[in-house]
Amino acid sequence: MDKFLAMTILAIIGLLTFAACGGADAAPTPEWTIAEGVQRALPTPMLEAEAPTRRTPVAVSSRATSQGIASATSFQDYVRERFVSASVDNVSTFGLDTDRTSYHLALNWARAGYEVDPDSVRAEEWINAFYYGYKRPLRNDSFAISSNVVRHPLDNRMHLARIAFQAPEMDYDTTPVNVTLVLDASGSMSNGNRVDIAREAAVSIRRSLRSHDRIAVVHFSSIVLGEHTVEHRRPDDSAVARSISSLTPNNSTNVQAGLNRGVQLADRARRDNPDAYNYIILMSDGVANVDATDPFAILEAAGDHDSRNPLRLITIGVGIENYNDYLLEQLAQHGNGWYRYLSDTGQARATFSRENWLALSIPFADQTRAQVTWDPDVVDTWRIVGYENRITSDQSFTEARREFAEIPAGAATTAFYELELKNPGFAGALKLGEVELRWVTPSTGESNRQHESITGQDNIQFGTVNDALLRLGAVVALSSDRYSSLPFVDSSSPSVHQDLLHLVKELRSLDGSLGHLGAYQDVAFLMEHITRNSREAVQPTGYSP
Repeated sequence: MDKFLAMTILAIIGLLTFAACGGADAAPTPEWTIAEGVQRALPTPMLEAEAPTRRTPVAVSSRATSQGIASATSFQDYVRERFVSASVDNVSTFGLDTDRTSYHLALNWARAGYEVDPDSVRAEEWINAFYYGYKRPLRNDSFAISSNVVRHPLDNRMHLARIAFQAPEMDYDTTPVNVTLVLDASGSMSNGNRVDIAREAAVSIRRSLRSHDRIAVVHFSSIVLGEHTVEHRRPDDSAVARSISSLTPNNSTNVQAGLNRGVQLADRARRDNPDAYNYIILMSDGVANVDATDPFAILEAAGDHDSRNPLRLITIGVGIENYNDYLLEQLAQHGNGWYRYLSDTGQARATFSRENWLALSIPFADQTRAQVTWDPDVVDTWRIVGYENRITSDQSFTEARREFAEIPAGAATTAFYELELKNPGFAGALKLGEVELRWVTPSTGESNRQHESITGQDNIQFGTVNDALLRLGAVVALSSDRYSSLPFVDSSSPSVHQDLLHLVKELRSLDGSLGHLGAYQDVAFLMEHITRNSREAVQPTGYSP
């Protein structure tokens, strides 16, 4: 049986298993949906027939094990990209991503003593969880695009290329904002402190708004709770505060009904105040079990088709067990918004403080995507780290699509590539290729494009790089990528475990430079946690890597 056929059968089995178990609200099952575990492959040139398709087959998983992973969590199981021969395909196209939920969800699991499920790891969200101190653009209508090339920390015959996109800062105190809070009041929100987190986030959003902003509130369980619905008002209106404080869990979860009502209110506010940015903020554990439960069906039912001033859907996830990451992530990606995970009330207050929330609420770019073209005379093989969920066809690069990312003002996005060069050892500057960025200006609908060369030195050893933040990003990228390759949470490839051990050492070498940062201490804790998880005895899967 060839590999693609095997993966197709496994994907179908995974979908049938998920459906048979009743979806995300079903009782936890001890069975795993087997996914392809792509091990750390040497970058061998690919034959033409082996060139991967640009859209990766996936399977939905709802998982629980006796080894301590959070039960009944649902996410998309993306197959990692393979190395590609630049002589066969030298173009890489993907939508930018500023989400970081996968990282914070993993950190929360580790702190709670759970194992981190490899299928929950999206490497690009781990990478983009950190601040790298990129230079700001010289102009306020374009990105600052930069690139670096260093020797690979796991294989000195290879290289890593980092490509960074930094958006300009903008004045966020001038543009009005219409906010529609859609709050999950279903029974599953009674688990743990989910209601407290959602309520604290909603209160912080209300308090952060200004007098010319407007806010509405919708509660939903099996139906929309009309007695708690408040149409758009000034943020200091007492009815808004009362509605937020009255959030109480009961009955089932009808995300479709909640979002439909939220879209109705948001569309009305958009017509009343056409100069405002319009955000619908869904706070939920994502465990939809009434009416439409598929993210695309939910978005189709909500039906916002005004691309001139779109309603931007932000999803806020809460909870550990019985949590649907897949639904919330896909709603945000295809709803022209972004996705965050909140682990406690303190994080809710920090995320939606005035300076954070208002900065995130002003988009600099919509439908933002990048296309990297490698020089096949310089680059032998290449592989993007992460972004499996954002990879798209090269032909779609010229098309403005809702699923391409919204980039807030001041935000940065980073991508890493693993490379094998044709003639390594050249002691000088190299031009490895070019990157083009395309986006739409939100306020005008104008299409924009920007080109930069990808350059770097061939002979810079990883351990000698003076930029500690570059090394941090590389370690985070490779660690999350390798860990996500594991086919099971309780079995592993020795090469993955050895890679993680080496990367932990690389991270610890940065202690003198970054040890004072809380983010560094968090990722060091998380990396040691996933490295221990990867140490289990090998159990053969029967599939080739």
